[in-house]
Amino acid sequence: MAEMIYSNVTFTPHPNRDAGLRSNVNEAMEHEEDVTYSEVRTGAGQQANAQKESNPSSGNPSAKVGSKVVTTEKESARVTFVSLVCLCVILLVLSITLGVLYAEEARSRAAVAQMMENLTAIRCASGWEFYNGSCYHFSEDKLTWEQSQYACIREGGHLVIIESQQEQNFIRLKVGNMNDQNNYWIGMTDMKVEGVWVWMDNTPLNDSIKYWDLNNGTDVSAYPEPNDWKPGEDCAQMGRRCSGQISCWLRQCM
Repeated sequence: MAEMIYSNVTFTPHPNRDAGLRSNVNEAMEHEEDVTYSEVRTGAGQQANAQKESNPSSGNPSAKVGSKVVTTEKESARVTFVSLVCLCVILLVLSITLGVLYAEEARSRAAVAQMMENLTAIRCASGWEFYNGSCYHFSEDKLTWEQSQYACIREGGHLVIIESQQEQNFIRLKVGNMNDQNNYWIGMTDMKVEGVWVWMDNTPLNDSIKYWDLNNGTDVSAYPEPNDWKPGEDCAQMGRRCSGQISCWLRQCM
């Protein structure tokens, strides 16, 4: 520890000072004696002080150079990590929520479709079959094309208008197992213009949805359907050969 030297300094009045100065000195003398301490450091103390000035942190053990920067970097990395974890959790929750909503929507659509199918099936009269939103009746009565059309109208329908391959398959599977003589008229004719086939609602035959039987068992090149083998074959029917192939429309007489 540095050696300390103290000295006492006493102020005494000077005979040449003015009265005001003497008065002030006398007032000061009336109070408790003033003592001034002077600290004198030895060389060792000065050297220690110089070391403290050159290295401020040595005087404060708790202060560490660069500790603030290191702490900031660690805190920044910690904040980034926590943010990424939160983002991943949010994305996971959103994915699960969207998956649940999609599944619920799919179930709702299926339930609505089933409900509509059930309601439509209930509305189909006895002896009629439901398929894809429509009712079908396969009559065993032997009628001409025109008679069949009027019979369907009386029942609130019309001769079938085939609008898709799925519908064609449904009908051909129903009539394909029947006797060849039990063919069924379909709602297509070329009565107005020979060779121009239209459905009952005046819709022209779509070339992408037509199923003429191109081989009637005689001569493919001479008798592909729709052929006008006999005069007055202005209507279409199906049933014969439908058990073995999808293309089984026949052009027949009235």
